[in-house]
Amino acid sequence: MIKDDFWEFFRERDIKRQRIESLMRKSQDIVDYCKRMMGGGDYWQISEDEIRVIYTLVKSVDPSIVVETGVGPGVSTTAILSAISKNALLISIDPDIPYGKGDREIGFVIPAELKSNFKFVRGTSAERMREVLENIRELDIFFHDSDHTYNNIMFELNSIWPKLSRDYIILVDNYDWTPAPMDFAREKNLTLYNPADDLAIISKPCIRKGKQ
Repeated sequence: MIKDDFWEFFRERDIKRQRIESLMRKSQDIVDYCKRMMGGGDYWQISEDEIRVIYTLVKSVDPSIVVETGVGPGVSTTAILSAISKNALLISIDPDIPYGKGDREIGFVIPAELKSNFKFVRGTSAERMREVLENIRELDIFFHDSDHTYNNIMFELNSIWPKLSRDYIILVDNYDWTPAPMDFAREKNLTLYNPADDLAIISKPCIRKGKQ
């Protein structure tokens, strides 16, 4: 379910609701594509509303560099790749263990025509995050959807913190499984929004125009 926090996030940034509604309508094509590719299989994946939120958010921010941890069937990866520009790059970190019961490969949903903007890094975030971050100047969007333990989430969030660009966005799936996202937001004086299901947006507090 799309929640009030979704609309509040954009309202605070003076992004017109009409534009967001237009992007949400376009996101339905990605939802439909992913459903066809999944074929009714019982795989761990983000929800349809989370697909819509991620696509709309990424499209509205227009990032240059996005990093995600956890690929699975590639639903979130497809949403991100569908939203970024031709000059942008998505770097995805995943240990590349066969998905589900070993019947499908990692990222089987991702369209071949989108992979020119995609770099896959094999391994866990603990193994590969430092290397990935060392090779980028700054990071616009980070999406956590890997090991949802407290220690791993805090490791990832603290690792990316020095690399975040001025207008960064952090996304955390299954954010309510541990207190880590809330603890991180509190420690860094950030705002946590819950735009849909158990997806969180973490960003710096936004002061609306005309307010002190």
